[in-house]
Amino acid sequence: MKSLSKALFGLVLFAVVSSVASAKDGSIKNQIEAGFNLEAVAAQKILKKYAFVGEDRVDYYADIYDGSKFLLIPNPEMYKFRLKTTKGKAVLQANTKISILPSVCPEGWTFKVKEKAVGELKLNNRDHENFARAVVEQLDALNGTDLPKAVHDVQKLHRHIVGLKLPLLDKLLSVPANTHWYFTASHLTKKIKWTVLQDMGWGNIEVSITQGEDFVGSTFIQKKYEIEFQLEDEMSQEDFAQSICAFMKEQDLQPEDLQPGRNKPQLETLNRLSRINSLLGF
Repeated sequence: MKSLSKALFGLVLFAVVSSVASAKDGSIKNQIEAGFNLEAVAAQKILKKYAFVGEDRVDYYADIYDGSKFLLIPNPEMYKFRLKTTKGKAVLQANTKISILPSVCPEGWTFKVKEKAVGELKLNNRDHENFARAVVEQLDALNGTDLPKAVHDVQKLHRHIVGLKLPLLDKLLSVPANTHWYFTASHLTKKIKWTVLQDMGWGNIEVSITQGEDFVGSTFIQKKYEIEFQLEDEMSQEDFAQSICAFMKEQDLQPEDLQPGRNKPQLETLNRLSRINSLLGF
């Protein structure tokens, strides 16, 4: 039990539990999240047990760059900025932390239930396509020979993001300690997300298996899998954690199923950005 707990202690958590009412355009909603990274074999094993329904999705991420590192996603306040796209829908999101509830299953699995605030802004098809294209083009330009174009792309995307009427964006913009920084594209993830409803005794939760492929522009970085959960019925964070433990116990997973190695696509982006630091004034 001790070795199992130690093996699982460092798991990255990725699941999302939303309030029952969906957020309107330009609004803020609360979300509670928890979950686990998975090996591909474990993900396929779970997918075969339930009547999952799949949906394609692409997330485009941007972060604040200070000349040496990104400031949002590594931040303990769980800051995040992204464009989340599914078929016929595109939403810009700014995420900030509200609370974290450490949780432990009877089997020794240790994880955190995270509550966050999410500001959302819906985009029409034209703005969605323009933003997505800007992310890919900027990341590719950073790896090309026309460095002035890369600088132009960074500055253009920065001006666009800081001018958005996106709830909670002001929280993200307050992160940099220095006055010189840029909002830049960081990476994108192409996903297939399979979902199914399950009641573990405390109310319905939406269980999701996500296959993701990380890219820096057109450059493929890695394939990854996650198990996620989304709340369908109202319940406490404690009952939500109990539902997660109950579901995970049913899967008969081993420690090695839950700790796959992962690369950070942002490291490739930081390497590319370093080529234009002097042109950006760093």
